[in-house]
Order: sequence, then structure tokens, then C-alpha cells
Amino acid sequence: MTSEWVIRGNRYLEKGMFLLIPGAIVFGFFFWTRLHNEKAWVYWMFAYMTFIGALNCSWAQFRTLFREPALFMTSLLLLHGFIPAVAFLMGLIFFPKDPQTVIGMVIGSTIPVAVTASVWTNISRGNNSFSLALVVLDTLLSPIILPVFSYVVLHTSGSLPVEKLVMDMLIMVVIPCILGLIFHPYRFWDPKGPVQAGLSLLSKLALFLVVAINVAIMHDYLVQGWSKAGIILLALSATIVVAYLMGFVAGKVLRRSNEDVIALTYSSGMRNIALGVVFSTGYFDFRVSVPIVFMSLLQQPIATVVNQLLQRRSKAEQVRLEQRQPS
Repeated sequence: MTSEWVIRGNRYLEKGMFLLIPGAIVFGFFFWTRLHNEKAWVYWMFAYMTFIGALNCSWAQFRTLFREPALFMTSLLLLHGFIPAVAFLMGLIFFPKDPQTVIGMVIGSTIPVAVTASVWTNISRGNNSFSLALVVLDTLLSPIILPVFSYVVLHTSGSLPVEKLVMDMLIMVVIPCILGLIFHPYRFWDPKGPVQAGLSLLSKLALFLVVAINVAIMHDYLVQGWSKAGIILLALSATIVVAYLMGFVAGKVLRRSNEDVIALTYSSGMRNIALGVVFSTGYFDFRVSVPIVFMSLLQQPIATVVNQLLQRRSKAEQVRLEQRQPS
């Protein structure tokens, strides 16, 4: 009976992912006095989340990335080049006199792909193996990409504690990722059974608490940020929509299969908000974190719309193929 409840609870949370992060924001905002001193727990909970995400990826899936160099390199160029440039332009358009918000938008578009990109890719019947492997690799690269990006693009070399940043990223990201890949072949439980469901359930609860604690830490800045929430949400919505479009168009230009196009589309639009919040609150002015927190309110709803559009497109293509076949 307990096993059934665990599986069912994890399934409900997966279906309600679009409510999980907003719920964490509300929880952290109203219970900030109880949570704002719990920063030490964030690193270990994030490490656990990273480990569980990598545990679901095999070395075989990981190696498939390098067999598709065009798709792989296009993904990285979009994720850490073109899409951050779009975020920067949107920031200048909407917030020409607010550099902290612009920086927050750029960081929010530079952080690694979220594991939920793999979830949505699977829902839309895309290339889930590629999507999951890209999530793991992009996460592994983040200790290199984020400091370099902060140095070169954001010009924070004088204030960014690079040694501490790299060490934190090793603890939260690199070591858990490698351990997850190593232990993947030795999973003795059913990937669809209660043990896996329990591990995934704890990972989602950890995600909830990581976001809630960081929201509690930046409570006062969020209070100030709500006054311009509407314009921030509008700017972020435009940025995310363009990111999805860029992923979709890139897949079509490369003449990839429909499954690859779906994977590239979601990978371009979904970001690891928890890592973005941890990174921005730890090494930048708290005002930088405000747009990243607000981004979490948009990712899942927009992904839902993208899923519906992709499903309609797939059905339309299937109808066209049937009409072309000789009767």
C-alpha cells in the first residue's frame, strides 16, 4: 500500500510541476523568517537533485551526444550564445536604466538546461535520450561556463569569488553528476517501481525547498520587485517564446527528425531555475535574482502551450502524409 502511495504521489507531482515552483515561491515568501537561515542545506539538497537526475542517464545515452556533433554544437550555441544575446536585447528594451534586472535576465538564459526539458520531450514523443544526455552534459559544463560567462560578458571579475564558485559547483553539480553516471548500471530496482518513485519524489521536494529557502533569503528584494512584476513577466515571456522558436527553427534548418526538433525546442526553452537562483543569490546583488525567480512562474505554463502546438503540428503532418499516399 505504501509503495502505491509513493508511486502515485510522484506521478501527481510530475503532473503538477507547473505548480511546484510557484508554490515554493509562495512558501518561501510567507515563511521567510523560518527559512532564511537554512542556506547550508541548499548545497546538499541540490547535490542530491543533480545525482538523481544523472542516475537516470546511462553512458550509452551520454555518448550519443558526440555521435550527433551538429545537433550537440547547435544546442550549446543556442543555450550559451544566441539565447543569452536575445535576453540581453530584451533587457535593454524593457529595462534600459536597470542593469541588475538585465543581468538577471541574461543569467536566467545562460544557466544549464532543466531536467524538466527531458520530461516535456518525453511527453511530446521527442528524442528523450538526447535531451536527458544534454541536460547532464550541460550541467557538468556549468562550473566552466558560468564563471567564464561572468568574467567575459558580465564584467564581474573584481567581485566574483571564482575559487568559491568553482568549489560550490563541484559539490553541487560535477561530483553528483559523475556519481550518478557511474552508479546508473548498478541500479538494482525497477526504474518504474516504488524505489525510483521515492527517489524522484524526494528530489522534487528538495527542489521545492531549495527554491523556497532562496526566496526567503531574498525576501526584502522580492517585496520591492513586485512593483514591476508585470513588465518583468512580459520581458521574460518574450525571451522564453523566442528561445523556443529558435530551438524549433534550428532543428528544421538542420533538417533533423521530428523527434530531434522536439528535443532541441524544449532544451532551448527550459532552464534550471534552482541553479540560477542559487548562483545569483550567492554571487550577485539580490536584485539580479528577481527576474530568475519570476522566470519560474512562466516556464511550465509556456511549455504546456508548446506541447499543444507540437502535438497539433505532428497530427497535421501525419494527415498530410496520409493524403500523399496513393489510395
